[in-house]
Amino acid sequence: MINVWRLTKLQLLSSFGLNKALHTKDPAERRKALLLSIAMIAGILMIGFVSYGYSFMMAQSFEQLGRMDLLLAVMMAVTSLVGFFTTVYKASGVLFSYKDYDMIMSLPVKTSHVVASRVLQLYVMNLFFTLLVMLPAGVVYAIHVKPGVLFYLFFLLTLFFINLLPIIAAALVGTLISWVSSRFRASKILNMILTFAFIIVLMLGSFTLNQGQQAIADVGAALGDMIFKVYPPASVYVDAVCSYRVSALLFFIAVSVLVFMLFSILLATRYKAIHTGLMTSRASRGYTMKPLQANSAFKALYNKELRRYFSSVNYVLNTGIGMVLLLMMSISLLFVSSKQLGTILDIPQLSDSLSTLSPLVISLFVVLSCTTACSISLEGNHLWILTSSPVPKPAIVFSKVAVNLTITLPVIAVSWGLLTYTLQAGWMESIFMLAVPVVYACYSALLGVMVNLKLPKLDWTSEVAAIKQSASVLVTMIIGVLTLAVPAVLFMLLPGVGGNLILLGYGVLLVAVCAGMYRYIQINGERLFQKL
Repeated sequence: MINVWRLTKLQLLSSFGLNKALHTKDPAERRKALLLSIAMIAGILMIGFVSYGYSFMMAQSFEQLGRMDLLLAVMMAVTSLVGFFTTVYKASGVLFSYKDYDMIMSLPVKTSHVVASRVLQLYVMNLFFTLLVMLPAGVVYAIHVKPGVLFYLFFLLTLFFINLLPIIAAALVGTLISWVSSRFRASKILNMILTFAFIIVLMLGSFTLNQGQQAIADVGAALGDMIFKVYPPASVYVDAVCSYRVSALLFFIAVSVLVFMLFSILLATRYKAIHTGLMTSRASRGYTMKPLQANSAFKALYNKELRRYFSSVNYVLNTGIGMVLLLMMSISLLFVSSKQLGTILDIPQLSDSLSTLSPLVISLFVVLSCTTACSISLEGNHLWILTSSPVPKPAIVFSKVAVNLTITLPVIAVSWGLLTYTLQAGWMESIFMLAVPVVYACYSALLGVMVNLKLPKLDWTSEVAAIKQSASVLVTMIIGVLTLAVPAVLFMLLPGVGGNLILLGYGVLLVAVCAGMYRYIQINGERLFQKL
């Protein structure tokens, strides 16, 4: 176990940039680390406060039903489902695709220990979310029920095992997809298609389940049966924590640990073969020499960036899922009217405001699909090639912005056509439904690359560290969501002002901000690149 612990510790210190933050002597780096720490703490407190609010509201209903145990069951099931969903598409990257594979595998440790350390890395990534959801729920439960001392002991003990089974299940799915993909020549493309297909099927299945159980969702006993049926470990968890059953506690912990050990041992037997299959590049059999083509510097950079994007499974899965979800939502609304949607979501007035809100809803998916927030970081130790190239540095930056727009704009156009037909929007609403997301796409792409120039993470060993765990991605996402929240808040604070007028004014402001960022990159692009 000591080897597993050491490997996990090294990987976490490297992935989250803690080594650099703890040992750097550069005052600028220290200030940057301090500001990021303050921002992260503020974000954690904000999410924790929201989580407490949700738990408190749910507790009011469960207390009337006399089933306060359902609060912990619901929050545990939600935590597990979110953990499973978010781990499926990053499992392949963390388990198999990392730069120091050769160095790690040459160490005198067992392959099963390496696998265990990679799985634990996934576990720690999800542990933060588990704590943010379960701790507030536990506090609310304790306030309402006033349980005995054993509750606190069992609750804290099980807290560290809640997400282990979902992580193993997600890692198993990710491994199976990687194993199947590794047996084909186009392994990366197949890996992307299979992962997207699995996520879509999973989401469609959850929607079907919700609709079928909607009629009984407000009945305490039936709700409990539904949760325990869909996710049986929740029943064992509730027995252990709420009923103080030691046998359930031991069973819950033992199953989690046993499944973790079995998965590590079994995956170790095929680990090297899967990694080799995924990392092997094969030459085309029918290769023929073609005349060389010369392009402009910008087009050459754009083509290079586009190939880089589609060569990385993690990059596509993490930044493309927003566009896939947007397309799914647009297609699904062809079969569900706005009035039916309002009835399903229990928001009767939804059909009246959907046309006005739809530009912001589409823009939310666009903001979540920012590819530029990690585009500089992904250059890694190859950045010197770009910095030493005889091309204007703003052209490099704008080529990354162009790739982001290539990913988002076609999906926005298709979704706009579908939603315009579905919602029967007026001509003014239709224009805003297209123009506002396009403006947000430009804003998000420019913002992402600017933040990444200021907060690059070039010393990564796994692409996941740059794509999902870097400060630039986090900061870009927070700023993007806050930018979306402003017009939404204005809608609520200024009900007398038309929604179209607010969107028009805010859209003009964003266009001005985009023009400012474009000009800033043009003037300071060379200097910013030299500082990397």
